[in-house]
Amino acid sequence: MNIPGNILALVFVLSFLVVFHEGGHFGVAKLFRFPVEVFSVGFGKRLFGFRSRETDYRVSLIPLGGYVKIVGLGPDESDVVDASNQAPTTAGPRWQRLLILLAGPGVNLVLALLLTAGAFMAGVEVAKYQEERPVVKHVDVNSPAEKAGVKVEDVVVSLSGRPVTTWREVELDLGLSPREEIRVGLLRDGKPVELVLRPEPATKYDIGYTGLNPDLPPVVDRVVPGYPGEKAGLKSGDRVVSVGGRPVTGYYEIVRRVREASAGFETNGPSAIEIVVQRGTETKTLSVVPRREAKSWKIGFSPKTETVKKSLGLAAALSASWTENERQARTTFSTVGKMIRGSGSIRQLSGPIDIAKFSGEAARTGIASLLGLMGMLSLQLGILNLLPIPLLDGGQIVILLLEAAARRDFSIKLKERLLQAGFFFLVLLMATVLAFDVLKNI
Repeated sequence: MNIPGNILALVFVLSFLVVFHEGGHFGVAKLFRFPVEVFSVGFGKRLFGFRSRETDYRVSLIPLGGYVKIVGLGPDESDVVDASNQAPTTAGPRWQRLLILLAGPGVNLVLALLLTAGAFMAGVEVAKYQEERPVVKHVDVNSPAEKAGVKVEDVVVSLSGRPVTTWREVELDLGLSPREEIRVGLLRDGKPVELVLRPEPATKYDIGYTGLNPDLPPVVDRVVPGYPGEKAGLKSGDRVVSVGGRPVTGYYEIVRRVREASAGFETNGPSAIEIVVQRGTETKTLSVVPRREAKSWKIGFSPKTETVKKSLGLAAALSASWTENERQARTTFSTVGKMIRGSGSIRQLSGPIDIAKFSGEAARTGIASLLGLMGMLSLQLGILNLLPIPLLDGGQIVILLLEAAARRDFSIKLKERLLQAGFFFLVLLMATVLAFDVLKNI
């Protein structure tokens, strides 16, 4: 079990991002000489810390965020989480308060660029096929892709009118679009074809499933314990040469050959299929009796995905980071937009359990993975904090802009009511995300 390691990784990642986010607010507030009463990493009861001048620097009990209490900024999240009896006040020019509010998300966006660049410099491992042209090498039987009319050797060139050039773009766009009708532009024998594809929700995250598959080598990666492959002696690293006497050159050919060989199992019962594998310098013949699962017959192994490592210099890494953050920002806005329209799935949102798991896996994988994950989370933290929801920086910014348009400050009581509404909305959202987080990970 990796639960303790995952929890430590979560605390480290969130604390790091919170220190920089709140440090942005803190630094600009100090620049404009706004008093700062509290700089807290975490919420709830104060555990330990120190006081310097008027500021209490503390670590609090619940390590899932943080806050700064700035005197003169008006009601904000610190008035909800800090037990101070002092009434919130408003002071200073609006433009200064606006810059203080923008500083937190702004630091997160800059940090995302730097962390992602650091990941590229350390060397990011990516699946080789994801950077390749999206040529369809296999279409699952009865899948949305087959029903839509996609054929082997079709090339995906656009999704919803937007050009795509790699498998990574195809998988990301379709994976985030369950239940949506997507116009797919294809090249078939050099001629343009357009189809409508509706990804089906799959996995515990409601990822859009289409049945489109790239070219993967016929090499075994993980053998599932207790499945027929393991019982027959299949091992990680084996290269499958033939199935049922018919040669294979790719992973999805194995899938097709097993399906063909098991076509009569429903009526005649299962029987052994001869699978020839190359293991080092040896050639071995295995007899495998597939196991029925759902509507298909399984051997029980996953394919090995070839990876390539990208290690870039500083200038190239910053350029690649800018492109990657731009892509991730578009994805985040698209996901939020789908949630607002009601076409998205809340299962695609990650709560603390998922983030802990991802953080732990990234930390165990290496520095590049950890930096990449932290860069992505920093970007999302910056973007989500700019949403116009009271309690978040974006909601406070909207109120300031409305005050500027009205040329007067709204009453403290009105701002507190808006703050309370935002608080209850966010608590409800977080409780829902956490509930699905628990269900996904049971």
